[in-house]
Amino acid sequence: MTRELDYHFSELVKSAIEKQLYQRKKIWIIVNKKWYAPGIICTKCGHIPYCERCSVPISFHQQANWELMWLCHICKMQYNFSTTCEKCWENTVKTYWLWTQQVAEYVQNEYKTKTLIVDSDHANSPTKVKKLIDQLKTQQPQIVIWTSLLCQPSKEYLLDMIIFLNADLWLNIPDFNVWEKNFHLLYECFSKYDCKNFIVQTFNPMQYSIRNACRMDEKRFREEENSFREMNKYPPYGDLCVILYKNEIEEKVFNKVDQLYKELLYLAQKYQMNDLEIYSTPPLIYKMFGKYRYNIILKWKEVRNFMDVVYTKLNLNAKWFKINWDADTIV
Repeated sequence: MTRELDYHFSELVKSAIEKQLYQRKKIWIIVNKKWYAPGIICTKCGHIPYCERCSVPISFHQQANWELMWLCHICKMQYNFSTTCEKCWENTVKTYWLWTQQVAEYVQNEYKTKTLIVDSDHANSPTKVKKLIDQLKTQQPQIVIWTSLLCQPSKEYLLDMIIFLNADLWLNIPDFNVWEKNFHLLYECFSKYDCKNFIVQTFNPMQYSIRNACRMDEKRFREEENSFREMNKYPPYGDLCVILYKNEIEEKVFNKVDQLYKELLYLAQKYQMNDLEIYSTPPLIYKMFGKYRYNIILKWKEVRNFMDVVYTKLNLNAKWFKINWDADTIV
């Protein structure tokens, strides 16, 4: 995708959609998220509106009645829609990237073809899944836009092509397990669906999770993934413990975490655990539901033994720390 002029739809995807529609074939397009667009930006000054209660950009949402609004996808707080920037007061506010509603709008305008959007709201119960399958069987839409591996398509609805608009779904998250999640998302889709034609758009075609998934080489992926984890002592080659503290007062969060961090360093030195890694860092979402959040991360092959000592000595429960003894993520 780094060679494309349009970073939403590659030339290959555009030509493939045109060909499939002309031949009356069925296409499924996989998009990262539901709703309209993941964020808003002022194209003049670069300002990005953030939620007042969460440290995430506000998403652009189009309701069923076509009314537009801004929405925080964490706390669901709604904001009035506006094209005027709150910083420079210019009428230059635009959306960036594409989510399901905007992809459907793009396809409708570009190819004059109606689409069916499938997301978690349409398949979060057995009743809804059955209704969705019946809808696919009766309507036989040519293009379906979906967000995840929600259900097995019915045998009456055969797919001719599946398009991943962004195979880099997890790769920009600062966590050690993102490559594994990305691999399984692609690999399971290739394995699960009876479709001969796949197009995978990516900015990282040589990234090993994407490369091995496209080759259907699970063994090679596991070798490369295990090599990375073993070198950095991530599970299963080391224990990982994440201690979270949150509070509505930011200064109190800093003081509490700093005090615990120093106490942990002291205990590690006292018990001669020199290989133990201890560091403090904000999580991926620093503020959520009006509360500031901060992590202390411990990584070592015997973290659990150390945490038994810490739990006894420092009485963490009484201090309102949340402990994830066997963490599978650091964000």
